[in-house]
Amino acid sequence: MSALRPSSATDQDVRDLLGMRQPGAWLVAAAFLAATWSTIGYILIRDPAEWPTILAGVILTAAVVAILQVPGDPLPRGTTIALAAAGPVACACALWATAGPGVPWTSSLMVMWAHSGITAVYCFMCVRGRLVAPWLGFLAASAVYAFWAESLGQSPVEALRMVAINLAPLIMGTLFSLTLRPTARAVFALRSQTITQVARLSADTAADEERAHQVAFLDSLARPMLERIASGAPLTDDERIQCALLEAHLRDRLRAPLMTALDLEEPAYRARAHGVEVVFIDDSGARPDGEGTDPIDSRVASAVRDLAGSVLAAARTGQVFVRVAPPHGSIAASVLHRRPDGSSVRSEIDKTGGIRSYN
Repeated sequence: MSALRPSSATDQDVRDLLGMRQPGAWLVAAAFLAATWSTIGYILIRDPAEWPTILAGVILTAAVVAILQVPGDPLPRGTTIALAAAGPVACACALWATAGPGVPWTSSLMVMWAHSGITAVYCFMCVRGRLVAPWLGFLAASAVYAFWAESLGQSPVEALRMVAINLAPLIMGTLFSLTLRPTARAVFALRSQTITQVARLSADTAADEERAHQVAFLDSLARPMLERIASGAPLTDDERIQCALLEAHLRDRLRAPLMTALDLEEPAYRARAHGVEVVFIDDSGARPDGEGTDPIDSRVASAVRDLAGSVLAAARTGQVFVRVAPPHGSIAASVLHRRPDGSSVRSEIDKTGGIRSYN
């Protein structure tokens, strides 16, 4: 039932609505990057000296992977800054040696691929909740093209005119984000309400089942004796002993339900039948179903089961105290056998299941 919990802010990721965690998204990204690296390969074949183009491709690849992989909605601030800065850096690397002798500076393939690729990343940044940073990155990347054209003695206006075509997809991404994200918030709110309601219904069902189980157990265990008492006939000595044993057994189930899970009910019953006073104390906060706040360690549980079982089986007189300590105590559990002559044996179980005994 712990899996049925209200969704937190980290669960409300717009990538779920867009299918960005599905294999299909990675196929689309792979196709996009394949086209990008094909362009880079073509450029390097024509001019192997343009090695900064490879660095631009690496930056663009990292940006695409980050858009798909980095969690959070909206994108974390550090990732947002890095992606916004990736645009102008990648464009600067791509233009490092472009437009040398024999290479037209207006060649769309040789020049525009970096700006177009990073614009695609900026579009998905908008969808993932960041609107200002993509536009700043776009303007910075465009400024890189303007300075690049100026350094070649060309018109910066002509360079800006070339990259202006990428304004259209960024505007579309911005408008899509403004439409999608309110809808996404409504969907996430509805999902959270549904999960909360299902969790509440599941808790109620589990409580009803546990209540029915306990009632059935109590009916089978206590009803015969209650009917015997209700008959009004005097109880025999054996029946009185059975009443006392039954009362102690039921008290253990209420006060220390963990002892039931450790199979100590039967040893305790036999010890009490011999006249031993048995007291179970459960301060662990763990529940028999394993859903307690701090479940008992399996090594400790095994040690308590074996040690307490052997002490209860050997006891014929006195008192036996079995206690599971709070989870943050210095010891995990203890077993004390106090005899009528005043002597006692105390055994402590540490967090690893180790046992130490003291007389």
